[in-house]
Amino acid sequence: MDSETKTLEKLSTSSGVKEGSDEALMAALAHAGIIITIIVPLIIWLLKKDESEYVSFQAKQALGYQIAVIVVGFVASIVFFVLGVVTLGLGFTLYLLLFPAGLAAIVYALYGAYVCYKGEDFRYIVLADML
Repeated sequence: MDSETKTLEKLSTSSGVKEGSDEALMAALAHAGIIITIIVPLIIWLLKKDESEYVSFQAKQALGYQIAVIVVGFVASIVFFVLGVVTLGLGFTLYLLLFPAGLAAIVYALYGAYVCYKGEDFRYIVLADML
């Protein structure tokens, strides 16, 4: 095998989990939990951490992502408020960016749920390497 083929095999997203299986469903629910509450991936991780490495990783990843989204949104709100005060109101227009950014975060998490339900391994861009 040439080096390019080996690299492609390393990047393969096959997890060995069947599409629609209980593992795939639990992993998908952990990611889709962004719609309901941050507690969903935490509960899934606590229940399944010893049973399935796949579900455990996906739930931890979803939990970390949802915490990051909340923290970034909160910090952005504070920064936008300060800029709004300093610029005598012009900075408040930055609040208009929060809705599309939040919507993009939700869509990305739902894409993760879709990929997991198909039985594939999903990794958030930066977060997965930290776990």
